Amino acid sequence: MSLRQWKLLLIPSALGALNIPTKEIAPGVHMPVVSIGTGGQETSQAENITEYWLQLGGRGVDTAQIYRDQASVATAMTKAGVDRKDVFITTKIWGCAMVDHNVQFDLKQLGTNYIDLLLIHLPKFGDCAVAWKILEGYFARGVLKSIGVSNFKKADLQHILKNASVVPHVNQIQLNVFEHDDETISFSNENNISIEAYSPIGRNSSWIRTNSDVKALSAKHNVSTYQIAMKWILQHGHMLTFQSSSKKHQQEDADLFSFTLSSAEMATLDGLQKASVPIVV
Repeated sequence: MSLRQWKLLLIPSALGALNIPTKEIAPGVHMPVVSIGTGGQETSQAENITEYWLQLGGRGVDTAQIYRDQASVATAMTKAGVDRKDVFITTKIWGCAMVDHNVQFDLKQLGTNYIDLLLIHLPKFGDCAVAWKILEGYFARGVLKSIGVSNFKKADLQHILKNASVVPHVNQIQLNVFEHDDETISFSNENNISIEAYSPIGRNSSWIRTNSDVKALSAKHNVSTYQIAMKWILQHGHMLTFQSSSKKHQQEDADLFSFTLSSAEMATLDGLQKASVPIVV
């Protein structure tokens, strides 16, 4: 991983610390390789989801303007008694229009004067190359500690890179053993853009639970099928965000550093992609 090496982030917790490594995504900016997500169907539970995660020792939290729960994330941080500087917040602006307004909106909703990682959620609603230059200005001033994109494919990345002074630090995309855009991943790697997976167990979790290869590896390593699926992502050098509204499941699912998949096991998982299943953005 050259410059962007993982380092172990040891966080004390009375409930049993989650020891989650970080990855340097920008100079001096270390992002936990596993973050908790607050979007989707459990948006209404964002405060509990975030508070549980912070109580367990997790420090990466993923939210977005479109989730309408950024204020709940801020409340959870206060309730958990965790200092702002100790939490890595990833949030997003909806698209490539009204960038200044939307950045300011995110800051206000989160009750903070800086954001650790801000992403353009979708390559839509305006010229993303123009939007990117505005984000570069916020990055230069330190208001945004790192900047990136989400759901950007190779062509979308090429568009903003033509005039970019700062290469996106992160591209957050749907990525799991059954669905992965290898062209975009390869292009991101070539340009030193870190990949972060969302939906790391797929849109349909039964695929993971019932797949015979995943089940066999789960039994062999004495871990859950979810842990196998997420470990595959991490061992490829990527990061991930997952979601659970259960404190118990959060702790179990994030226990990804006590086992290692062999190269043969990784190859087996590499071959599981469902070619007929479209990637949903």
